[in-house]
Amino acid sequence: MRFLFVDRVLRLEPGREIVVRKNVSNSEDFFADHFEGRPVMPGCLILETCDQAARLLLAVSADFACLPSLAQITNAKMQHFVQPGDLLEIHAVVARHAADEAEVRASASVGERTVARVSLAYRLSPAASDTTTTRACARLREFYELLTTDLATLAAEPQSPADPAIREVCGA
Repeated sequence: MRFLFVDRVLRLEPGREIVVRKNVSNSEDFFADHFEGRPVMPGCLILETCDQAARLLLAVSADFACLPSLAQITNAKMQHFVQPGDLLEIHAVVARHAADEAEVRASASVGERTVARVSLAYRLSPAASDTTTTRACARLREFYELLTTDLATLAAEPQSPADPAIREVCGA
């Protein structure tokens, strides 16, 4: 099972920063037991959202030619609760970048309130190093393209049916 916590890329400047959004829904499985009567998003999942944003930033910055792997979490501070209905926004900034490693600082907020801050260290593996890494980089690219597609514009574009039978039925 994959857990994808980034719902939309709001802004991205390769090599510098990314801002993403997570829509926190009451239907999330983790709210069933965390906590009964007072649903709260687990802090580890807020950190996971920061990690996913940071990995997207690093991968895009390298044109998906490397796979960022989380090596260390430091200075993680949880400051407020995140609850159903909140719009969680992650702002991640590259603090340091070398050929095979990087450090990203991220903050999570709901509105004007900062809910968490963290520093994340990554190892950067070349995509061509093995087939597993190559596939993981391709999945990151697909995830990024999905998150940055303007669905309203895509839906408004005229579609031409490819199948001649469909064209005949549709009068095309």
